[in-house]
Amino acid sequence: TELLEVSRILAQTGLSANDVKTALNALAKSSLAPTFRDMKSTAEGAIAALAQFGLKARDLDDVLGSLNAVAGKFAVEAEDLISVIRRTGGVFKAASGDIGAPKQQLNELIAIFTAVRATTRESAESIATGLRTIFTRIQRPRSIQFLKELGVRVQDLEGKFVGPFEALKRLSTALRTLDPRDVRFAKIVEELGGFRQVGKLIPAIQQFAKAQDALKVAMQGQDSTARDAVKAQQSLLVQATKVREEFQKLFRTITQS
Repeated sequence: TELLEVSRILAQTGLSANDVKTALNALAKSSLAPTFRDMKSTAEGAIAALAQFGLKARDLDDVLGSLNAVAGKFAVEAEDLISVIRRTGGVFKAASGDIGAPKQQLNELIAIFTAVRATTRESAESIATGLRTIFTRIQRPRSIQFLKELGVRVQDLEGKFVGPFEALKRLSTALRTLDPRDVRFAKIVEELGGFRQVGKLIPAIQQFAKAQDALKVAMQGQDSTARDAVKAQQSLLVQATKVREEFQKLFRTITQS
């Protein structure tokens, strides 16, 4: 029943029959993983990922595997990751441009969000909104020049923005030895996030090592839903075998009576 409902949602996005079949296969396996809530919400997040990052239906298995792996390893829920993709994915993709493959970009967004969520435990919606503001402001010409004057370059040799993930990495490296009470630190926070987003920007910078760990888990865990599906099916097989044995035992008892 769930698959039928999800297939209708997928078909409405304009996917071909073969693509719908491929997507359903990935979503069916995700329903057996312990980190996803329900198939419909997972499908909505999957559609957002496909549309915003220019992914194909065949990439969905890897995408859901990455979400499952990160949710299983860090203090973050798969539903939170889906939420940030839906709310912030388009802004992150635009800021990243053609830097890296689409799946790499998606995993970078997941990694940054995970570092902030696992540190602050603020709501996914609040963090997503904050990151959207930060990703927009960090690539402004004024902000780029401001950071350059402080010795942090977020442009490549051709003058192009290096992308949100790399920019936060460079900020983290540059500010590692700077006291948060230093006025320069306060100026950077105000310039890039404004006072409303202090609680998101500071963890994104100071906990960037956690984001790098999350990115590694996401890249290595692309087949995690397939592995979890196998485990779940093995558990179901054991239960089915026990039921069959009990039925055979009952049948023998009746026939021998």
